[in-house]
Amino acid sequence: MRTLFILMLLFVSAATNAAQTVFGSTSAQDCYNKATNTPTRSDVGDCDNAIRTGDLSRLDLAATYSNRGIILSNNGHLDRAIADHDLAVQLNPTSARAYVNRANAMFKARRYAEALADYDRAIELSAGDFAAAFYNRSFVHLALAQKDAARKDLEQAAALAPDVQTYRDALQGTP
Repeated sequence: MRTLFILMLLFVSAATNAAQTVFGSTSAQDCYNKATNTPTRSDVGDCDNAIRTGDLSRLDLAATYSNRGIILSNNGHLDRAIADHDLAVQLNPTSARAYVNRANAMFKARRYAEALADYDRAIELSAGDFAAAFYNRSFVHLALAQKDAARKDLEQAAALAPDVQTYRDALQGTP
């Protein structure tokens, strides 16, 4: 079973999440769908079911943990979200999206050094071609009062994805 990763832009607080699509399990697909919309706390049931069945490939299981982590994070359950993203990274250590999703939860938890390290790793894994990672990392730099680094990241995000208005808007609003 193969996993297809699709970058979905979800704007929660200041971060863009990257939900991960899975194939082969209705519950896992439903989990993905709920992670890409405005998820509520009750939306983790499909994720729980998909994980519990044990019929997912390693990559699909990683994606499902990451998707459940997005839902949990969006509902303020940051410790549980980070734990799910930890599992996703352990199962698929080459997933840039899993690192971005964990970094987003770390950012919300104000664990800036860890968030920065995860965004850096996502950028490294994507060979510098992951606009959302640069965009999200800019918020860590702003939180750390690193305005020049934040602007540089926003410029890179806008250059990588010139069609994403949010990146251009953020760049224009940054000192």
